[in-house]
Amino acid sequence: MSDCYVRPAHAGDGPALGAAHARAWHDAYTGVLPAAALAAATPEALAAEWEDAAIAPPSPRHRVLVACTGSTAAGFAALVPGSDEDLDPARAGELAILVIDPARQREGHASRLLTAVVADAVSDGVDTLVTWVLENDKPLYDFLTGAGWAADGATRELWVDEPGGAVIRQVRLHTAVSPMP
Repeated sequence: MSDCYVRPAHAGDGPALGAAHARAWHDAYTGVLPAAALAAATPEALAAEWEDAAIAPPSPRHRVLVACTGSTAAGFAALVPGSDEDLDPARAGELAILVIDPARQREGHASRLLTAVVADAVSDGVDTLVTWVLENDKPLYDFLTGAGWAADGATRELWVDEPGGAVIRQVRLHTAVSPMP
């Protein structure tokens, strides 16, 4: 019997989420993201951000969900209201991040998190979910499109302020969600 599940984040999760976030980003984005962006992604800095998100979300529609094996956090996802100008914030939600610790990948945690995010979005009355993916993050792009998400034509460029500067390109994916019959 599997001891894997998803639960809401709570006080004290920050260090585990920050460590998983840092490991995942360094594993996936070394050579992709600018060095300054990765250097800032320390477990300690990210732990403080995720602890705040867990204990003081800005609204009831801001949620952090944690995938666990036993009592160990294997990854997490954040669901927030859709904020892009072309979205109706009452009807759109955004998967702000989906992170699985590299040591725990390919164990079904991402699928469990995605299922929980959709269930929470539906309970909020959301009918569309979006997420932004780095244009060259093929593993995440392939995972999400395999789960029924699709590019909707929106793109953006983010400027990373470091010596020489850098532009990060992202594509937006979307999916329709609705209550289960």
